[in-house]
Amino acid sequence: MADADEREARRKRTLGITALATGLVTVAGMVAVAVMVQDRADDPSTPRAAAAAAAPKAGGDPSPKASAGQTGQTGQTGQGGSGAEAGAPVPGLKLGSAAKVGAADGRDGKALQLPGSGDGYAEAADASVDTTKDFTVSAVVSNDAASASKAALSQNGDQFFSFYLGREDSGSNKNRWVFKVQTANEAGKSAMAVSGAAAATGRWTTLTGVYNAKAKSISLYVDGTLAQTTTAPSIVAGTGPLELGRARYKGQWSDAWKGSIAGVQVWKKALTADQVAKAVSGAAADPAPAATLLGS
Repeated sequence: MADADEREARRKRTLGITALATGLVTVAGMVAVAVMVQDRADDPSTPRAAAAAAAPKAGGDPSPKASAGQTGQTGQTGQGGSGAEAGAPVPGLKLGSAAKVGAADGRDGKALQLPGSGDGYAEAADASVDTTKDFTVSAVVSNDAASASKAALSQNGDQFFSFYLGREDSGSNKNRWVFKVQTANEAGKSAMAVSGAAAATGRWTTLTGVYNAKAKSISLYVDGTLAQTTTAPSIVAGTGPLELGRARYKGQWSDAWKGSIAGVQVWKKALTADQVAKAVSGAAADPAPAATLLGS
């Protein structure tokens, strides 16, 4: 009888241990499943080690497209960028994907804000001029680039710009405001009028370029004051729209503007020095411009 009782006691102890072990295995399995589920929730497609290896490094090299600054991205018509005034209408402008229009620091009204990349530009087809005839173009600009030539306004053919208003930073003309025209469809063939003083950085400046077809001359005005007049024996026809923030050279978009552009005005005539000064002073321009963009 005692032996039977002892065997029964051993059997119950064995069953208890087995049940405990089974319970522990079950709990461990549930924990493992929970960890796997959480891991999948954190990253549904990439193992964590691989994800860490694939993550971009802070401050890494920009994409070739961004560094080249030459691309012509499909723009947005009548839309601001993703910054200030996003989605606000911009009459007459087609914006590149990196261009924004918003409030301008240090100036009333709106300004085109450009990062200096190939997709930071705007086009205005209705503001183009016949570059074989008299014309005047003007813009209020703020340049944020420390170096390199930069185009604020231009009108272009397939291979080269016809005219170019902005900052020159090449050859003997280092960091000077410039109004230049391409005299033939080949590199190195241009006439330019430049400023005597260095181009300002981070400050609003009004640039005005005048082409006089009869006199075959170009003139640059800085803040309403004549900087230089020079001979332009010929000019390449500009068949495209008015470009803000880039220019055409050797068949590529180049010289992307970094900074802001506002107060763009276009006349289909060569303004005199007095007319330029009056327009820049803020008084009603006489004659009235044929096109105005990004006014106050």
